[in-house]
Amino acid sequence: MGTTRLHLLHMLAGVVIAGLLGSHIVVLHLNDILRFFGGGTPDPTSWAAMIARSREALWAGIYIAMLAFILYHALYGLRGIILEVTTSATTSRTVTWAFIVIGVATFIWGSYVPLAMLSR
Repeated sequence: MGTTRLHLLHMLAGVVIAGLLGSHIVVLHLNDILRFFGGGTPDPTSWAAMIARSREALWAGIYIAMLAFILYHALYGLRGIILEVTTSATTSRTVTWAFIVIGVATFIWGSYVPLAMLSR
């Protein structure tokens, strides 16, 4: 995949993050507005509401998708910054593979909790 496609995915990930994070903020922190339109919960930040939300497949999917997009966006951006100051092809490959390994490991580790909560 060319650099242009990876950069396009980086920008697209930013847009998706804005949408997913926006929906997260609206549901959790703008509850009065949701109640005005007939939705919302009494206290979305309470422990009981959080546990109930974590047992819904929709929210687990949103959190896992948000994790994937944020990891890609952050690590690809950091990789780009690091590659701007390096000139060696070996260093470039090493940085790229290090971020791939870090990203996959972090994704697996971060996905465990939403998936574990679904099975309860």
